[in-house]
Amino acid sequence: MKKNYKNSWIAQRVTAAILLPLSFWFIYHCILFQSQSYEEIRIFFESFFNSFLFLIMMLAILLHSKIGCETIIQDYISAKNLQIFFIRFINLIILASAILVVVGILKLNFF
Repeated sequence: MKKNYKNSWIAQRVTAAILLPLSFWFIYHCILFQSQSYEEIRIFFESFFNSFLFLIMMLAILLHSKIGCETIIQDYISAKNLQIFFIRFINLIILASAILVVVGILKLNFF
């Protein structure tokens, strides 16, 4: 299981840089959501721009967490077969989550 640590390190920093402004954007809107009705919040997510930013944020969160979890597994689990199992398990969870996010956003915008 050969790993390019330089690429993982760069990807971790890039996703963190993407997440920083998007997190502030989303937290700001979550505060606004408190005074809005369900319909207003649904309209917010039906907007292409807002859905696109939310999709980018969610995919960056998933990639960032995948890289972080893989690093933790490689650092703290010495048995190679357990490393492979947990990394595959995490990849499965991340893939399923990404599919759910994309399908959910597409459903909001097109169906």
